[in-house]
Amino acid sequence: MRKLIISSLLLMFSLASCQQKQSSATTINSKEKTGQKMLDIYKQVRTYNYNPLYEVEFTSDTCGYEILINGVPLHRYLLAGSANEQRIPINDHILTSGKQEIIIRLFPPQLSDQSWSPTLVDGSKFKIKVIHHAIDRSTDNPKQVFEFTSSNKPGTEKFVGSGQKVFEFKGSFAAIVPYQIEGWKNSKDLSKENQDELLKEAVAAYNEFRNVLIRKDVNAYASLMYDKEVELAKAFYWNTSADSKERWDEMSGTIREKRDILPIKEFKMVLYAGGKVLALQPTSEMYKDYLSAIHAQTDDEDIQVSFLLHKKVGSNELTPVR
Repeated sequence: MRKLIISSLLLMFSLASCQQKQSSATTINSKEKTGQKMLDIYKQVRTYNYNPLYEVEFTSDTCGYEILINGVPLHRYLLAGSANEQRIPINDHILTSGKQEIIIRLFPPQLSDQSWSPTLVDGSKFKIKVIHHAIDRSTDNPKQVFEFTSSNKPGTEKFVGSGQKVFEFKGSFAAIVPYQIEGWKNSKDLSKENQDELLKEAVAAYNEFRNVLIRKDVNAYASLMYDKEVELAKAFYWNTSADSKERWDEMSGTIREKRDILPIKEFKMVLYAGGKVLALQPTSEMYKDYLSAIHAQTDDEDIQVSFLLHKKVGSNELTPVR
């Protein structure tokens, strides 16, 4: 077997020496095509008379929280402290017009000594609403389509979920959007697959993505994320060449940044959206509020890298969905 391997390597080196110039030219052309493909995404985007931007606007106090839109995690925060009013766009979680589901989960707060309370406490509070307005903010009069405010125990100022390990609220709101995107709408139900094999596939996909980040391979990153980027562009109406260029410059610049891509360890596999979306998530205390087990570090910050996977209908390959 060793001779076969050596012979094969010699053949490869021989071919490489003969084809080096052709290979180099092909690589350059491939890179140019990949970059241009990303720059041309705007050509697939339409705009309309009203281009709504849907957002969640929320505050929290003395609790961790997780927000899911249509079964897919939007944001999670479990560390100490309270959140003043925050806004997060959610168009990429709205695949088409109609009824949209929202789930709010509240978790016990982190204490001043960095440990976690075993349960939610009397002072835990959370408030959230869904609003929409023109994406160009041509009007400062956003319309509200949903609101949830945590309630107290009757006759008290104590949170109704005080003493519980998790408090969950499920609701819905109506959204009217002019676009339609596929997302995870028709993706395979991964809960029906062999979970041990699925875990192996997920770990392989995460490690492949991690290696792309380590190599700072901008073109491999673009190829991997192209379908996702097209859907984001449609959902947020990025319809000009300047939009695509700004997005591509931001992506490629981020990939080239000097940062350490940390090993994937201490994680669990989680399925969302009725089994259609998969994530590997950290279980360590330090990173357990991250949605993805891939994260990076610079001298100044710790960076969460989002990586949610699905299998398209007709495919058995895990690919990025958000």
